[in-house]
Amino acid sequence: MSIITVVGASGGTVQVTVDGAQNAALVTQATTLSTTLAGVITTLDAEKLGFGATLSGPGSTPAYGIVTTSGSYKVVGNVGWLTVGSDSGTTPGVPLDGAVTINAAASTATTTVLGGATGGIVLQAGNQDGTFFAGTGNNQFTGQAGNWSITMGDGNDTVMSGDGSNTIAAGLGSNVIDLGLGVNFVHSAGQDTITASGGVQTVTLSGAGSTVLLGENSLVIDSGGTQKITVGGASTVVGGVSDTITMTGTDGTVEGGQGSTISATYGNLQTTNTDAASITVLQDLTFIGGTGQTHVTAGHATIFGSNGLDMSLDMTDATTSATDNLFAANAGNMTLDGASSAFGIHAFGDNAGTTGAQVFIGGTGADTLVAGVGEATLTGGAGDANIFGFRDHVAGGDYTITDFSAAAGNSVLLVDYDYTHASFQADVLDKAVHSGANTTITLSDNSKITFVNVASLNGTSFTGF
Repeated sequence: MSIITVVGASGGTVQVTVDGAQNAALVTQATTLSTTLAGVITTLDAEKLGFGATLSGPGSTPAYGIVTTSGSYKVVGNVGWLTVGSDSGTTPGVPLDGAVTINAAASTATTTVLGGATGGIVLQAGNQDGTFFAGTGNNQFTGQAGNWSITMGDGNDTVMSGDGSNTIAAGLGSNVIDLGLGVNFVHSAGQDTITASGGVQTVTLSGAGSTVLLGENSLVIDSGGTQKITVGGASTVVGGVSDTITMTGTDGTVEGGQGSTISATYGNLQTTNTDAASITVLQDLTFIGGTGQTHVTAGHATIFGSNGLDMSLDMTDATTSATDNLFAANAGNMTLDGASSAFGIHAFGDNAGTTGAQVFIGGTGADTLVAGVGEATLTGGAGDANIFGFRDHVAGGDYTITDFSAAAGNSVLLVDYDYTHASFQADVLDKAVHSGANTTITLSDNSKITFVNVASLNGTSFTGF
């Protein structure tokens, strides 16, 4: 706990108590306000308020009220500053004990309230702009149309922001923050409940276990974890650790995060650089650069993988999009398991570099699985016929097709290879190597393709020439 000495009336001083996990930052802010006040004190009409007094600023000179006794107070008119704290002369080194309530709804000037009381400060603002700094206790702010900067210590605080555009910093504790229709910026360090039905909201979470419920055009940045975050359409969430994120609009974006559960049950979603996420999307998912063991259920998906991705994929709706489901690998090792999907997937291995290993598993739909550089294991799945693709100048590694005989009509597409039917028969099929129940062929770019449980191959199963 720190005590900031603030200039008072008639040469006296007031002690403002500051506590909180972010004590250094709070002390700096309180000291800055105190220094600013000291610089303008000669331009103010300073008055120490008696118990329950009303401070009126009727003239052109802004009034400055000093509160050193707990109780309820009212300010009217041109009141520029209020300080709430203990009297340095009568109670040195001791915080103001009790609670202070200030009704400033009738104040017409830009108002700065700097204070700290063990029982907290309750401030009712009007339509004026202002600054509210409450360094200790359980505090409450209620705004209207004004724009405010609100900073609080580590109590259990309540902020009803009103419809102005506000900047709010709540400390540790269980805070309740209700945002209005303005453009608001919130930094939450506690286990808070933050709500808004409108406006444009930006919320940064550094604590854990908060609940955030916002409307459209919101931005939530989580640097903590285990948050429950719900936002409307056209919103972005930057995930933390083990968050539960729900998008309620027709579109939205989730960036980063580890081990989070993400759902967009009403529309489309884009995710970027998630790790080990569980994702459910009603319509279209665009997945960019995720890693870790990831589960996706979506109506339709376009997926750009990255090294270390291990994804299980369940496509739920063939009519969601006019385009096919697409998976494009990047450099490195990754797995796409679409065994639970009833609709087709087009999966392409990485086409840059020389190494990497991909595992592509199709479902019961018609899948197209195209090998890239490095190695690949391809499983088409039973059901509709599948296409297994290989590209000259891209392939060149060792590849395995595990179930070529599982679906009638399965075929191999060779892209950009310089074969005729006759040369392919003579140079590839006639030179196939048989090992047990498996057959391996070697292409002109030295790609080796092993067909598991296939004793012989027929040229009619190969296309592209």
